[in-house]
Amino acid sequence: MKDYEPLRQFVELAGSLHFGRAARACHVSPSTLSRAIQRLESEVGETLFEREHHNVALTPAGEAFRRHALAVLEEWQRYTGERAPAHGELSGTLHVYCTVTAAQSIVPDLLARLRERHPAIRIELTTGYAADAIEQLRGGDIDVSIAALPDRLPSGIASHVLTSTRIVFVAPSQGPVFASAMRRPLDWTALPLVLPAFGLARDYVDQWLVERGITPVVYSQIQGHEAILSLVALGCGVGVVPRLVLEKSALRDRIVEVAVRPMLRSFRIGLCVRERSLSSPLVAAVWDAAV
Repeated sequence: MKDYEPLRQFVELAGSLHFGRAARACHVSPSTLSRAIQRLESEVGETLFEREHHNVALTPAGEAFRRHALAVLEEWQRYTGERAPAHGELSGTLHVYCTVTAAQSIVPDLLARLRERHPAIRIELTTGYAADAIEQLRGGDIDVSIAALPDRLPSGIASHVLTSTRIVFVAPSQGPVFASAMRRPLDWTALPLVLPAFGLARDYVDQWLVERGITPVVYSQIQGHEAILSLVALGCGVGVVPRLVLEKSALRDRIVEVAVRPMLRSFRIGLCVRERSLSSPLVAAVWDAAV
């Protein structure tokens, strides 16, 4: 229904806080999106976004309206999904979030099973940082995420384990950093580390370093495991990434794994959904495809 399009556009802008990106995602021009938001603000009687130069932010009223819009769109999706079996195939749009690595390694088989069973479902796949996967889900911007699973999931989130991967130290395959990483015993004061800025991999390596009494020499702390591998391949330092990322990287021939004892922890990777969304036929369909 077109009547829901302003709500979809609002939710997209509330998620990206960028008129250009939101307009592209909604397949409209930025000026069309701006007019739609202005009409919505006029109907609501509240300012939903603060606009200052190129910065966009939700107002308190905008945050409250965002929760309302997400609930309305989720209920509409549930309604159309429940009606679909009576009229034929299950249809609708499923919003999925994962990392680039997961999109190349885990997601294809999962979504292939989903499409085999329900070919009329439209899939929108968004990639981003691993550390953001569960927060994106909690914010309501997506229906399902492929995420590294912490020891305890946030309240209201359900998961199904798809695979697991170990966190590993990696070094360039040649050069001074490689030579230092191959010496035994390892001299950690001679090994600059390229670390994840945050997330489960960072938590695990921090724990490992503390337990060994190691104060690391940090070259850089950055988001994105793929970006870490780029700096490692350049010889900037020893990185910390999930082994799955290393195995799927185009840089794997320029990088070697550094053996350490004891090894770093593994983490589980799973399909995550909001528990209340399991009543949605679309979410239930992808959940069934995973189990």
